[in-house]
Amino acid sequence: MKIKNLIAIITFCIVLISCSQPKRLAYDFVNKSRGAAVAFYVPKELKKENIRKDCNPNNIDLVTLDEEQLRDTIEARTKIVNKIDDERFLDVMIASFEETLKDYNLKLEYWETEDTKPDSLHWVVDLSHIEVVELVEHLLTHCGVEGNYEFLPSTTVNVASWFELINDDNSHRLFTEQNYGEYIIDCYYTLDTANNLVINAEFQRLSIDGFYDFAVMLGKLYAGYTYDFFMNDYVRKEMIRKEKDYDEEYMYLRYDPYEMFIYGTYKDKLIRMEE
Repeated sequence: MKIKNLIAIITFCIVLISCSQPKRLAYDFVNKSRGAAVAFYVPKELKKENIRKDCNPNNIDLVTLDEEQLRDTIEARTKIVNKIDDERFLDVMIASFEETLKDYNLKLEYWETEDTKPDSLHWVVDLSHIEVVELVEHLLTHCGVEGNYEFLPSTTVNVASWFELINDDNSHRLFTEQNYGEYIIDCYYTLDTANNLVINAEFQRLSIDGFYDFAVMLGKLYAGYTYDFFMNDYVRKEMIRKEKDYDEEYMYLRYDPYEMFIYGTYKDKLIRMEE
């Protein structure tokens, strides 16, 4: 039993040591990157698409509706994508991105000239494409009756973004997507006049103002994700330079600037695209 405990302790120490070196390098990056200038570019407009099934003309009664009524029906059923002011969304997101950079001791600054190129203290973040898609998903919910589960339709707006990040001679293409969606606050059953169970559900519905609040969250997330990517790229290069084994997929690091704490994650990050 003592031998097993000793082996467990040794294994733990080895894992701890192997994890601590990347983290020490990450903290080194935090200190070295203070004051870095970030040039942030966004598209002029969003690409918007409505793929709600209840807005597909094939699913609407075309016999009783003329062309204008069909258009009005689709417009009425669409919750968000037909109401978005692209300029307002981008302004809100950029302002949030810039404000969050300050938390990382960075600054938004368009510094590029023929004599100044991307380097460790000059980063380019090119958000080249943003796609906003509205769709209907079905939430599985249990409303208090044993054995009864319901799929309830809810609206989701997916925002997918494609980035190119540069802080040296190499560029990196990355992707991320997030959902702004309805969720169920409460649900319960009642009986109708024929004593059949009828579900009643209360949703937190989507709103265009809520979508602009979502843009604030995206700005914060994109700033953090950008920082984390450059930090991990620095760690990877240093580990290779030191001829140490390092697998970014196994240990991707995130930095919390408010607690000044570095921790590992598997999914909460930008996704590398094939280069």
